[in-house]
Amino acid sequence: MKIGANPNWFANNPLLRLNNEKDSTAFIRARLADPDSLMIPLWQGDPLVIDGKKAGFLSTAARSEFPQGATTVFLGLKNDRAYFGIDASATSQAPETAAFADIGEYMSLRMAASELNRDDLAVIGHARWLIEWRRTHQFCSACGHETDLQLGGAKSQCPNCEAIHFPRSNPVAIVLATHKDACLLGRGPSWPPGFLSALAGFIEAGETPEEAAKRELFEEAGIMLTDVRYQFSQPWPFPASMMMGFIADAEDRDLNLDTDEIEEARWVAKSDIRLLLDKDENAPEGIFVPPRFTIARQLLEIWAR
Repeated sequence: MKIGANPNWFANNPLLRLNNEKDSTAFIRARLADPDSLMIPLWQGDPLVIDGKKAGFLSTAARSEFPQGATTVFLGLKNDRAYFGIDASATSQAPETAAFADIGEYMSLRMAASELNRDDLAVIGHARWLIEWRRTHQFCSACGHETDLQLGGAKSQCPNCEAIHFPRSNPVAIVLATHKDACLLGRGPSWPPGFLSALAGFIEAGETPEEAAKRELFEEAGIMLTDVRYQFSQPWPFPASMMMGFIADAEDRDLNLDTDEIEEARWVAKSDIRLLLDKDENAPEGIFVPPRFTIARQLLEIWAR
């Protein structure tokens, strides 16, 4: 796949990132003081959205409305304009009373993914990733001392033992298993009935993504895979996963479900998948495919089309 051809939401970030190995403290400080720089506020990871459809990017001059210690992260440059993310959770315990809630709403990022343009979503996803990492990793894993953010949030360093820490990415293999003219879809116990998706699981230590794909499908559904083919990846900021998408052939359609992980799974014909993707009136009832912003949906589009 050519660079830039990734069809997934939260990918193809339009911003130019700085080299996170160089000391850019003075540069970032100057850009924060520049009123032409923009920032996106997030309350517990959800972005400010104006009129239900526009990302609420504000001038960095609006930082005066936030506490001095509010986590602020540098995201990159576009047309020489700097972009930042700022944690609005520091201003209120409720989104309705957080800073700048009077000009918009802090919309669930999953809902916003269906409303905002994809460039803005990639920027917002990056901001959520860094802010959430700071919230959950304030202390040094080596000595327990509180760390200092550096390079605009691209890393942190412990002032006590000098250990350096970087934002975490949790690798996941997500697999659309196919057998002739059908694909396997399933749902976890917490999902509503009929909401089906490709099966997925975290990649374990010392394991390749292809090995994880085979292991997960066997563990969760009793399916043996052959010809596991990588398609594309997706940064998934819920909270910090890197989804690696595969399409693979199954040896047969015999299922043996791990019911702790999979409540329901079924083989769905390619013709029915096409009807479901097109929202055709003849589509089978009681089945709901993943929304467009998910990598599972893009795997279905690739296979069914």
